[in-house]
Amino acid sequence: MIVYIDSSLLVRSYLVDEAGHDDAVALLDRPDIGLVTGSWSRIEVSGALIRAARAGRADGKRLVDSLDRDLGVDGRVLVIAGAQEAIEAEALDIVMAHGIRAMDAWHLATAAIVVPGLLEPGESIGFATRDDEQGRVAVLLGFKRV
Repeated sequence: MIVYIDSSLLVRSYLVDEAGHDDAVALLDRPDIGLVTGSWSRIEVSGALIRAARAGRADGKRLVDSLDRDLGVDGRVLVIAGAQEAIEAEALDIVMAHGIRAMDAWHLATAAIVVPGLLEPGESIGFATRDDEQGRVAVLLGFKRV
């Protein structure tokens, strides 16, 4: 199985005081699944980690360094990107149909367009998020909620 990891789950994996931290870390540590995320995740997650550091919750540099390792060439999570025009069109369709936030739709569109090309025959696509509305739409789009 390939699982697309939304930025909401990635943030929780780095911030120990976040609800769901242990579950997020456990998912990232699973050797039996391929983990992917979209190119904007680095920006979203870095921003959340720096805000947490400014609030005194974490060491921002250490956490961003960990994120960069996880999303690096030999990291635990493969960073994917698709054709911008196609991703934006799909994200707009998702927003119009479901009324979810723009970046949530962008993540779903990226997963829907790029991940199928990475699958082995018979392999399924999962979507991991801590956002209930995004997770509901992911299921409607045919993803397995992880």
